[in-house]
Amino acid sequence: MEKKVLGWTEEKISPLILGSWQFGTPSIIGKSDAINVIRKAVELGINAIDTAESYGNGTSESVIGEAIKAFKREDVFIITKVSIDHLRYEDVLRAAEASLKRLDTTYIDLYLVHWPNHYVPIRETAKAMERLINEGKIRYVGLSNFSLPLLREFREHLSKTDVAANELHYNLLFRDIEKEVLPYMIRENIPTLAYDSLGLGYLIGRKEIKDEYRWYVLAREAYVKSIEPLVEEINSIAKQLNKSPAQVVLNWLIMKDNVFAIFNSTKQEHIKDNLGSIGWKLGEEALRKLDEAVKKVTIDYFIK
Repeated sequence: MEKKVLGWTEEKISPLILGSWQFGTPSIIGKSDAINVIRKAVELGINAIDTAESYGNGTSESVIGEAIKAFKREDVFIITKVSIDHLRYEDVLRAAEASLKRLDTTYIDLYLVHWPNHYVPIRETAKAMERLINEGKIRYVGLSNFSLPLLREFREHLSKTDVAANELHYNLLFRDIEKEVLPYMIRENIPTLAYDSLGLGYLIGRKEIKDEYRWYVLAREAYVKSIEPLVEEINSIAKQLNKSPAQVVLNWLIMKDNVFAIFNSTKQEHIKDNLGSIGWKLGEEALRKLDEAVKKVTIDYFIK
């Protein structure tokens, strides 16, 4: 599988990153099935896995730690996150130690601040992260859900390294980061790790509203109906290109410089399908049609 360079780090990882929030939820996928999905992904060339201490209260990290024992440690790029309530200096250090133990590894490749905490000074968190780098417990520092002002501030408090990535909500439909933070990150060679790349499946035709998905903005009958024209356009383009809808939506992301797509999957066959998004680029006409379809969608976050 072709690899992409992770910004200034020069690390080469797969354009697709396996997400893992579902691996901490037994009602969605059992442990043995999750391990098999992870191992299949790595076998097929996906060498980057994204998790967090908050996913299943650490269960996701534990499952990943067990799964990757089938491979050489250096062949898997592990991304995990410290929670919003663990951003005090000593709390960061303790959280990292706990993640290392659950992952059963001596180092974390990329350690992200999951969400900014406006009650904790950014300098305090940044200094703790640099200590972890000095001790060899993490290789790179990253952020998640950080706006442009907060990203800039965090960088100002790093003296020996820089932010290696910012994980952000970004897909074909949700594109707010294109206004400010994405252009800045492109200029500064800071990669974007795009989560919710498939819109929890609703961008590629999911219709059902499950209880465990009701937190998600599109998981409402009115919104499922409102994006039908966009989904139809995605399906039409996929058919013309002999691709699947998922391949079209993922390619829209990974064809961009310094953008990596995090996808979630509970089935091995979906991983194989998603890999078909790599190695080609959507043409200008397809991009134009997708943009036009997106502009017609209206999402009101305050409708209940």
